[in-house]
Amino acid sequence: MRRTDLPVSGSSRSEVAASNVGAALAEQRRVIGQQVMSGASGAETLAAMTDLVDGLILGCYGEAARHGGEAAADAGLRQSCVVALGGYGRRELAPRSDIDLMFLFRPAADEAVKAFIRAVLHPLWDCGFQVGHSVRTIADSIRLAQTDSMVKTSMMEARFLAGSSDLFKQFHYRYLQKVIAENVDGFLDQKLEERRREYEKFGETVYLLEPNIKKSKGGLRDSHLLQWAGRARYQAPTIRELSDRGILSRTDSVALTEAREFLWRVRALLHVHAGTAQEILTFDEQVWLAQHFGYQDQPHLLAVEQFMQQYYRHTMGLHECCTRFVQRCRSVPLWRRLTRLLPAPRVDQYFVIYGGTLTVADEHRVTVLESLALLLRLFDLAREKNLTIAPPLLDDIHRHSLHLAADAYREPEVSRLFLKIMAGPRTAPTLEVMHRAHLLEQLIPAMGTVRGLMQFNQYHKYTVDEHSLLAVGRAEALAHEPSMLGDVYRSIKRKDILHLSILMHDLGKGQEQDHSDVGKRMAEDVAGRLGLDEQDTKRFSFLVHRHLLMGHTAFRRDPNDEKVVFQFAREVGTPEMLKKLLTLTAADIAAVGPGVLTKWKESLLIALYTRTMPKVSGDPEIREVPERLIQFAEEVSRQPILAGQDGVDRAWVEAQLRQFPEQHLYGSGPARIAAHVAAIQRLRSGEVIVEADFHHDLGTCEYMVITHNDLSPGIFSKIAGVMAGSGLQILDAQILTRADGIVVDTFQVMDQDYQGEPPAERRRTVGDRIAAVLKGWEHVDDVLRRGARLKLTRPIPKPREAAEVRIDNETSDRFTIIDIFADDRQGLLYIMTNAIFTLGLSIHAARISTMLDQVCDVFYVTDRAGKKMQDHVRLELVRMGIEQAIEKFLEIKAA
Repeated sequence: MRRTDLPVSGSSRSEVAASNVGAALAEQRRVIGQQVMSGASGAETLAAMTDLVDGLILGCYGEAARHGGEAAADAGLRQSCVVALGGYGRRELAPRSDIDLMFLFRPAADEAVKAFIRAVLHPLWDCGFQVGHSVRTIADSIRLAQTDSMVKTSMMEARFLAGSSDLFKQFHYRYLQKVIAENVDGFLDQKLEERRREYEKFGETVYLLEPNIKKSKGGLRDSHLLQWAGRARYQAPTIRELSDRGILSRTDSVALTEAREFLWRVRALLHVHAGTAQEILTFDEQVWLAQHFGYQDQPHLLAVEQFMQQYYRHTMGLHECCTRFVQRCRSVPLWRRLTRLLPAPRVDQYFVIYGGTLTVADEHRVTVLESLALLLRLFDLAREKNLTIAPPLLDDIHRHSLHLAADAYREPEVSRLFLKIMAGPRTAPTLEVMHRAHLLEQLIPAMGTVRGLMQFNQYHKYTVDEHSLLAVGRAEALAHEPSMLGDVYRSIKRKDILHLSILMHDLGKGQEQDHSDVGKRMAEDVAGRLGLDEQDTKRFSFLVHRHLLMGHTAFRRDPNDEKVVFQFAREVGTPEMLKKLLTLTAADIAAVGPGVLTKWKESLLIALYTRTMPKVSGDPEIREVPERLIQFAEEVSRQPILAGQDGVDRAWVEAQLRQFPEQHLYGSGPARIAAHVAAIQRLRSGEVIVEADFHHDLGTCEYMVITHNDLSPGIFSKIAGVMAGSGLQILDAQILTRADGIVVDTFQVMDQDYQGEPPAERRRTVGDRIAAVLKGWEHVDDVLRRGARLKLTRPIPKPREAAEVRIDNETSDRFTIIDIFADDRQGLLYIMTNAIFTLGLSIHAARISTMLDQVCDVFYVTDRAGKKMQDHVRLELVRMGIEQAIEKFLEIKAA
């Protein structure tokens, strides 16, 4: 859109009549909207919108002056002026931005000025134009700006529109002297605090799934902050002027200009597409914008992921430039200036420490910037002494890192220093600074490839590079955890290999092949660059290649199955490798997003770890059956609920406990277990007993359903249906049918209707429903129908994935394992378990895993005779039958 093509030219402005404001506005917005959709740049769109609004306001201003008589003309042309503020003052109006005006008037002005202002504004209001306005004298403006930093920045960008130019000049001069030049550091502190509060509200990371393009970190507000700081400190109001005067580097100027143009264009498209001031980059808008920008899905990378990677790279660059610049705008205190006149403490000849800041002596700056080994020594020194590297030095490192000699990365000293950094402590914050300076990707090239690479799902909250850095931080945080995970982390010997594996575990994403296979090759390449020996290379590449192994085994397989544990132990090999893999798995899950590593998931990982350690250690002192069981049985038998009951002694209790999976005992106290055992002891034919308790440590409810196997067919399926109809999310299920025909089904669930512990009445109600359905008093379909509820989270816009059913007949000697992957819907678990029952199978154990809108459920099954299926034809019929039942259900739900 060329300026000569703009809808409102200067010569036509005065001809816009107030009566035609509405029609003119709608038509000109339509024209601009067409040009936005046709590829107009962000800068062109903002200029066109600003000229349009200028023309409309000046037209209304002229009409009010012409038709209001001599008093109105005097009020509008000599006693007052109209001024554009904020984004309008900066000439940065997006298609649906609000308009902020200030009417300045002389103290001696009479009521005619107020009448004149109303005559200007009413036509704009009548046509629905969003105009914010204030009416002030110069003294009012200065007094208000001195006490309100938001008003101060709005008026910093004041632009004269019409009226008395002499009055505006007086305002501008006095505002510069009395406001802008006063207490710059205090002003910067206020603006930084405002941005901090906005970060809290709109996102403290650049890598939000649905960012606010204006106010999230890295959004347009960061560029405004930079310009406010430049105007306050240097009286340079634009990026162009800051660059021309040498205040802003050429590199930063280009990065800022490109990022701002990209965001301007995206914002304009959002406004036009939504028909309103849409500032949130929603999932739907991301998909639409990716298509509009011409991105196409690739086998390894969706179009929307390519678009958002560009968005994140621009916003991260903008935020980093803003942060560095604002820091430079702050005054250096007198005491620090005097301190710098004294000899500063030097380290290793090259480095200088001022307070808590680390930098390089001026005479050695070029030498350090050209030496990768010295740069790594700089970062290692900052890590060791917990110092901050001076921002201007980070700028220089960023600019010089691309020009380092290619053979520098294979120097032994480089490898030694990098592995020292990786060993910790404070590895994660050091890596984050190295990544910001673009130095980390020179050592690990894949960190540059995944910079800003999003994963278009609601499970991962961060981009690949941020997730990888966060995972290292989550691992390091375990050093201070008084838990088994903390004990394991503290006992690991080679934390450099562990942290390096965690950093690289997901860097193979965004490639055509499986990211674990790609990651293995990347790990081997990095190992060669760092000069790792053969054994360290094998350990490192295994951890990267098989980083999903422990999670898949713990969450999808039964750790009480000896064959499962044996196969897992054989692949892991050694106690040290098991410790590293446990830590990597926990850190990986914790870094996916807040609250993803639940206590329940942690307990499953630890259960697998404790079952596997004896296999890989060969230590005869580590027993398969823990001594704790005997002691625990003694404690349970002494509980009041069992006291005085005939035939109940320690031996009887121990025999009962041995029939339960170990996970049932994990986190349970003697009183709770005693209640379960007592329930089994008092069970009578035809009865259903439901014991419901809340695990405070795990944050989950446990429902134990005890009855006889012959009470009702499809017991597990019916219980799953009742729980779905009651709004419970099943996390895990253990199904046990004892030799005496007693069924003990244990469910770990999240009650989504409550935060914290659900009330006892709620748990009792769910138990009564389960009993009623199992006894045949109520049908499970009626419970599901009554419990249908709205889904509160909005799914990512993408086509439904076809359900997938896999049969695993190799892992277990006793059971056929069925893995099911499908889109999650309320009642789906009931459909799956009912299909399994209808196909003549019995469920003995289940692993239920839901990741927002996707399920990955695993069932250990046999035929009705309790035997593992062997016939290949029947296995295929089972697979197809379950898959068809799920697809039919999902199609009905989608209709």
